[in-house]
Amino acid sequence: MSRVLFLTESFHPVLGGGEGHIRSLGSRLAASGTPATVVTRRGDAAWPAEEAIDGIRVRRVPPGGPARVGKYLMVPAALAALFRGRGGFDVLVVRGTRVLGLPGLVAGRALGKAVVLQPEVNGEMTGEAYTWGTRHAGGALDRAVRLGTAARNRWMRDADAFVAMSRQIQREFLSAGAPPHRVALIPHGVDTARFRPAAPEERRALRARLALPDGLLVAWSGRLLRGKGLEILVEAFARVAGSEPRAHLLLLGSGAGQALSIEDDLRRRVAASGLGPRVTFAGRVEDVESWLRASDVFAFPSEFEGLGISLVEAAACGLPAVGSRTGGIVDVIDGGRSGLLFPPGDAAALAAALGGLLADPGRRAAMGEAARRLALRRFDAEDNLDRYRALFGEVTPRCGACSPGRAPRGGAAPPPSPGCPS
Repeated sequence: MSRVLFLTESFHPVLGGGEGHIRSLGSRLAASGTPATVVTRRGDAAWPAEEAIDGIRVRRVPPGGPARVGKYLMVPAALAALFRGRGGFDVLVVRGTRVLGLPGLVAGRALGKAVVLQPEVNGEMTGEAYTWGTRHAGGALDRAVRLGTAARNRWMRDADAFVAMSRQIQREFLSAGAPPHRVALIPHGVDTARFRPAAPEERRALRARLALPDGLLVAWSGRLLRGKGLEILVEAFARVAGSEPRAHLLLLGSGAGQALSIEDDLRRRVAASGLGPRVTFAGRVEDVESWLRASDVFAFPSEFEGLGISLVEAAACGLPAVGSRTGGIVDVIDGGRSGLLFPPGDAAALAAALGGLLADPGRRAAMGEAARRLALRRFDAEDNLDRYRALFGEVTPRCGACSPGRAPRGGAAPPPSPGCPS
């Protein structure tokens, strides 16, 4: 039995797709007999230093304060926590390689643990994630960062496994020189029983309970942050609202406490455009599935996205989606079948796609059914759990996993890892 420790920059109560993924996977691992621990940053002094959440042991380390600086300053305390708890885990899963990847790998090697690297966004293995959306993108600093990232990757290739949640991240791993037999494509899974389509009478009851209008509801869920394309969504919805009086936009989530929050700016934009009565800022909601099941269409205009767990949740609820053609979004939206794709940042294209779906109930229904089938086939949490358990079993113990002659599932025998005796 492999005992798993997740090393991550942030975890509950921080709201986000990656945080939700670790909580869901960790709780399922614990329930299936695989102990799970999380070491993360204690961003707020009000959060306990240690607690149990859904069967997961959580240890939080300093410092508090803004994540932009804190995620770097947490490294010494996080590594100390790994050494103190070295007797409690066999596999170290490092979520997010930009800050914790190389330190986590070095610590795992020093402790004799198997190490699995899992980026939280695309661009971590190319260096793009460091400068994307900044004035440095494409400039001299960007080129220097990419060279530095390539040098770092030569060390990170020694990891026992690399988990890619999307095909784009899988390609980035391979381009960075990761051994193909160690790269596993495992998308994030969702509870497809919890996130399921609503019958018409259920939808009406949900809208009544949530005090939602009886119109055509366009939903979005996640953190209200820069890079999520929310400014474009508000602009596109303003166009849609002008021609479709029944349309209403639901923004599920918050940007509170986040360095890249644009929540205040979004509220100003909505008010300035006169859309106040047509847009609901729901804030952070725990029962996001109720809001999704009450909706008609899901919008996901992110400009830079690893996968989009909220998009997967919407698909499981049988919602047709309109999303940007970027990152892992194309793994979740089967363009023209389960939803529609548009060029990132193109408000006119987003408005046209949303308007077309809202005007065509038959097409919405057909795409929603296709989205549900896709979610069941690719993103079911139980299948996700089985694949992770198999992976953890393969890499534990490390030298057994990389010994000469041992072949992974469906592949040829790999060569010895540089960190293992031959």
